[in-house]
Amino acid sequence: MDIFLAAFITLFVIVDPLGTSAVFPALVRHYSLSQVRLIAVKATVVSSFLLIVFGIGGESLLHYLGISIPAFRIAGGLLLFVTGFRMIMGFHDQDQLESEKNIQKNTSDLAIFPLAVPLLAGPGSMTATLLHITNADSLFDKGMVVVAIIAVELIALASMLGAERLVRFFGPTGSNLLARLVGILMAAMAVQFLIDGIREVFFLS
Repeated sequence: MDIFLAAFITLFVIVDPLGTSAVFPALVRHYSLSQVRLIAVKATVVSSFLLIVFGIGGESLLHYLGISIPAFRIAGGLLLFVTGFRMIMGFHDQDQLESEKNIQKNTSDLAIFPLAVPLLAGPGSMTATLLHITNADSLFDKGMVVVAIIAVELIALASMLGAERLVRFFGPTGSNLLARLVGILMAAMAVQFLIDGIREVFFLS
């Protein structure tokens, strides 16, 4: 139970499922109710799978590819910043508008990025999962870490599904305004990823 609580608290703080639910309505404002639910479920399943797989084999994979955790964190920050910037600008560029239309045709795109990665399964949560599973002594202890991952992701799913009501409440104008505000928050989160990654690079060096 101690191992479960330690992993659960760590992942809950890093993943921040309630914070993701605040971003969720702005990301899915153009989708139907059934699509919104499908996106939330897909994002939860994909992020859970990624965290579990990375926790088990992530250290060997990164070592084999010669990728450090700080570099992984910086890459996630850059990708998230691009999404935040496009939300702030409102997709005014014609190429961006066309890109947005293409994304709406496939709900898997939004479910995978930016929801599953890097919001629900970002560099921070992947690193935390890797550390907890690596430090676990027995197979049962590793299993408790996996249970903690699933618990946090289920909370995120419930939070996103509850956020559907906000989409209908704000309406088109309110959703556009919310998208700009969320874009600023996502850009700030991305910058924090970059700062943490760069700080770790100088610390490790």
